[in-house]
Amino acid sequence: MPFCPECECKYAQGVEQCPICATTLVETLNEASTWVCDECKEEIPGDAKSCLVCGTVFVADLRCLTHPDQPAHGRCVVCGQHVCGDCGIRRLGRYFCERHGLEEDTPVEEEILYRAEDREALNYRRYLAQQGVDCRVFSAQQDAGLLLDVRSIDEARIIVPSKHRAPAREWMASRSIDAGHVLFQCERCSALNGFDGGGCANCGGP
Repeated sequence: MPFCPECECKYAQGVEQCPICATTLVETLNEASTWVCDECKEEIPGDAKSCLVCGTVFVADLRCLTHPDQPAHGRCVVCGQHVCGDCGIRRLGRYFCERHGLEEDTPVEEEILYRAEDREALNYRRYLAQQGVDCRVFSAQQDAGLLLDVRSIDEARIIVPSKHRAPAREWMASRSIDAGHVLFQCERCSALNGFDGGGCANCGGP
């Protein structure tokens, strides 16, 4: 019998979605849950803090990058910047930051393909992945608006989530990696911080 991982209700065989909360049913309650975004109706992981498709934020503890005293309403679907009701731009049902919301098209893929040729950045990403650390290649076009210090733009190679700061620093020290090559992204407000900071200089997050 299938179960709803949110309501924990049991349903008849053949039912695929909970009629109460629209969550996809699972065979056992310990399976990873998914649910449907209220804004764009796309299915997303049950533990997601924001929608990967439209950028809508679901939790109250995320902060706006530009206005860190304000809660984030959305996450830019191009660069991931957290935006509030004052600075966020919604277009065609998706959230954008001020930088990318004014562009008719968001030619990010071309920049990413160019950066993908940077062997140093790709090597960093591969090595960190082997240590269980998720990261992505820094894109000057896509990520410049997230930088707290624009002087980092020429040095930056990869972006590591702040929750992986400790293992990333250990790896960097073991390989004598230039501190300027790695930026840490605050998961609370989305700002990019340098290697030396102990936390987010924008919102005070960890």
